[in-house]
Order: sequence, then C-alpha cells, then structure tokens
Amino acid sequence: MAFKRVLLAFTLSLSLTEAKFEARQHWWDLGQNELAAALNVRDNWNVAKNVIMFLGDGMGITANTAARIYKGQKQGMNGEEGYLVWERFPNVALLKTYNVDRQVPDSAATATAYLCGVKGNYYTLGLGPEVTLGDCEKARDPKHHTPSILEWAQDAGKDTGIVTTTRITHATPAATYAHSGHRNWECDGSMDDDVQGCADIAHQLVHHHPGKNIKVILGGGRQPFGAGIGKIDNFTCLREDGRNLAREWVEERRKEGHAAQYVTTKGELNSVNVNTTDFLLGLFADSHLPFEVDRFRGASGPPSLKDMALTALNMVKKSDKGYFLLIEGGRIDHALHDNLPYRAFEETLAMEDAVAATLQEIDLEETLVVVTADHSHVMTINGYPKRGNDILGLSGDKSPVDDLPYTTLMFTNGPGYNYTVDDGKVKRHDPSEVNTRDKNYRSLAAVPMPPISETHGGEDVAIWAAGPMAHLFHRTHEQHYVAHAMAYSACIGPSAGKCARPPHATFLMDLQLPQSPNLQARGGAGFQTAPASTQLPKFPTLSPVLQQLLNDNERKIVTALGTETIASFSSAAADDVHELLGRIVSVPHSM
Repeated sequence: MAFKRVLLAFTLSLSLTEAKFEARQHWWDLGQNELAAALNVRDNWNVAKNVIMFLGDGMGITANTAARIYKGQKQGMNGEEGYLVWERFPNVALLKTYNVDRQVPDSAATATAYLCGVKGNYYTLGLGPEVTLGDCEKARDPKHHTPSILEWAQDAGKDTGIVTTTRITHATPAATYAHSGHRNWECDGSMDDDVQGCADIAHQLVHHHPGKNIKVILGGGRQPFGAGIGKIDNFTCLREDGRNLAREWVEERRKEGHAAQYVTTKGELNSVNVNTTDFLLGLFADSHLPFEVDRFRGASGPPSLKDMALTALNMVKKSDKGYFLLIEGGRIDHALHDNLPYRAFEETLAMEDAVAATLQEIDLEETLVVVTADHSHVMTINGYPKRGNDILGLSGDKSPVDDLPYTTLMFTNGPGYNYTVDDGKVKRHDPSEVNTRDKNYRSLAAVPMPPISETHGGEDVAIWAAGPMAHLFHRTHEQHYVAHAMAYSACIGPSAGKCARPPHATFLMDLQLPQSPNLQARGGAGFQTAPASTQLPKFPTLSPVLQQLLNDNERKIVTALGTETIASFSSAAADDVHELLGRIVSVPHSM
C-alpha cells in the first residue's frame, strides 16, 4: 500500500513537471508549420540591385545559440524555443574559415576571404596568399592586391558604405578598402622603419581607391586618424606624422565638389541631412565604440549599431544604381576574447536590432541580405542543464571529482581561469558564490590566458541569406565563396556580364537583366527578361512568420497554434505565450 502511494506521488510529480512544457501536439504542429513554411519558399533568381552584409565578428554557432537563449530569457521565456531574426531567413549554409596558413583563423584573413573572394594568410589584409605576414614589399605590389566586393560595387556605379562598432581601420572594415601586410598597420605609429614604404590603413581609406570613394563610413578609431579628442590609448595605434586624416578626408571630398560632413556624436549623427550630404564620415570613439551595456545614450555619446546602420542605409539608398553596405557587430568578438558572455550576447542583440530595423526599410525582391560570422570562439554550452535554465547561470550539476558546481557556459582557454594547484591537484573556485549573471563575470576557462586573449575557434560558421540568389548558400562552402556568390547575385565584379541565369530560373518581377556589350562577342547568351508566359506572381522569399515580424515594431516570438502565427511578448499576450512555450525562468535577466 505504501509502495502504491509512493508510485502515485511520483507519477503526479512527473505529470506536474511535464505540464510546464509543451505537449506532444505542440511539437507535431510546429513540425507541420515548419514544413508548410518551407514549401511556401521559392528561389529568387532576380539580380540584386543592392547587397547588405551583416558580420557578427566572432559569432560562431555556439555564441549564436547561446545569444538566442539569452534573448528569450530576457523576455521571460525558457529561451530555447525562440529565434534570432536571421535564423528565419530561408537559406543557410556553413562556411569553412581556415586561412591559407592557419587551421584556426584571424579576422583579417577571413575578411579578405568573404569580401575579396580569395583566401589569404594569417593577419594579412586584402592580399593573396603570395604575401605573408609583415611582407611590405609584396604588399605594395598591385598584382598581389585582391579587390573587394565594395570595389566591385563602386566599379558598377553603386554607392558603398561601411559601419562597425570597432575602429574603422580594424580588420573587418579594412578588408573592404585596404591592402596591408599586417592588420596592425592601422596608422604610421604602428609601422617599423623597414615598412615605411607601405601606406598605413587609415591613409589608404582617406586617400586611396576605393576607400576615398566610400559614401558613408561610420565607426570608431579617431586616434589612428590623428583626430583623437580624449586621453591617449596606448593600446591603440597613435599617429606620429602629425596629420589629421579626418580633416583631410573632409577637405578632399569638398575639393572634389561634394557635400561632405564629419560627425563624432550621436547628436551630430542625428542632425545629418542625408538628402543634402554626399559623403559622411562618423568617428564616435578614439578607439572602439564602447560595449552596448556601457554606452551613454545621450546626444553627446556614441550611436548604437542600429542608429548607424539606418543612417548609412538612408545615405546609400539615394543611388539609382543600388549599393553595397557592410555592417559589423564587431565587439561580440572582443567580449568573447575576455570570456565575458553577458557582454557578447548584448552585442549580438544590438546587431539583431540593426538587422531587424534594416529589413523593415528594404525590399527583399531586389536586395540580398546575408548575415554571417568570420570565425568562432572556444566557448561551449556544457553539462545537462534543465530546459529554461539561466544560460548565464550554473548547469545544475556538480563535478563528481571536486563536488563543485560549474556554469553552463565555459571556455577552453582565456582569462576566466580561477583555480590553484596544491600538491599537484587543481582546486577551482565555487561559481555559486559569485554572481555569474554580472556583466563583468568571466566564465571559467581551462587553459589560463591573459586578459582579452582567449583564442578563436576553428569550426565552421553559419551564413544566413534572404533576397535575390540567396539559395546560392545551400551547403558547406569555403569562406571565400561568399564574395563570389554576392557578386553573382548583383552581376558585379567577376560576374559582370557573366551571370546569366540558367534556363530553369524563375523571376519574381518583370526585370530587364543587365547584358554586357561584349558578351555576345564572346559567345555568351547574356540576360533576357523571362517571357511573359513564365512570369510568376511575387511570392514570399521569407517565412511568413518573419515577414510578420518585420511588419511589427515590437519584438515577438514564433508560436505554433494551428496555422503559423505570432504571439507578442507584450503583457497583453503574455499569458498566451507562457501557455504555449512553458514556464518563465526563475530569475529573469534585467533589461
């Protein structure tokens, strides 16, 4: 009899536990809705008038997954069931990130790959693999230069722009315009005497093609420009030639007859009239922009990535021939290098805000949007935490070796190590005694490293795409393939005059596709508008759920009741969301 009571109590306890989560029908409906959404997506074979690339520096698959959970938990949900905006794009692929000479890459050589279409060597920028790190002589030789998709876009008459939360001379943005034997040659002060024959990266941006022709440049890095206005940062390149390249940039553009403007604060950026401004340079910090959690929101502070992205978009949208825009969430990488996941996730969500806001302003029938990362990091999601467990908290398990708990997020190396060795035995700290949710908490690392020195990871990264030719991203690709696919989408660069769509291609609207005047002489078929009888009505190139997300200002989450629907995170619909998606986390993150 006692056994039956125990069994009944256990069964009741189990049923109550299970009731907190989604029932069987939920998962069945969700699978059917995912299938229906997939069946509603058709390939978009149009020529991309515009290309926008979002780059989450260091946003590997683990960081992306953890940021997704973090996002949901900030909204009071379990977190695992949600999505980041780009995760609802119709096409996704994996990219192999290794450099020509390194198994685990750096950001300069990876940027050269996905922007220039050629893999390069570690720490080199805009150069082919013939040039090794520090080789100034070969770096000066134009035959080793690898033009980027930004340059291809300019050659096609399109406007171009770069936006970043790092220094504008940092690895990712620099690969669009610079050719440097060392990514650290951001200004003359970082170059030894034996490499003085090479132009520093800031100089190339202001005075060389294609840098000087970029219509909008927004980010950090006043100090490498010789325009610093704060305390000297000894960790950032400092100009020694006495030049102020920000002033030179304005003077040169105005000499060319352009209306050029230079801004240094959020307030000044907001006051820019994009309709009467031809060129815009914004440098909002002497080095990198502050982390989003530290950013001063007032007019005298720096703008958000979303602020900069929308201003840049409004600048380049004026072009009748289209545009190429690179937008980088660059400080995801810096937070992970310091084993600071809270900061990394806030940077990721700041980039998501920029992506969502941008998508609301464009037409995906004519604009290709890709979101990717340059490389991964060595963070892992480990243990067996329960569903909805705080992603920044403890895993819920203890090690059977030392009987101490451990966090869900850990790094294989970095400054977060916190242990001692006593008589050959390792003793680590108890993470339950500290606030692991603090923005400055460093997750535990196995191999000790100095601050900001956690290494990159070598695994593949994901790329998500929507818009014309997004279906070209469809399997595991080499990273340099990205530049070729984007160029083919827009019929520029290596694909100019050579991007005829195959016979089975279908088009969303009656577009006259470009035809090179020399193509027929080479025996090519060129582009033709699809016959009227084969024209198809405009159809969604995104999941209907994402399209609805973009039509609403409030951040929402996908649900699955019957047909695919949306339920708001607002208080009015909170009960419905909780009923569908389960219990709230026990300690929600502060906003």
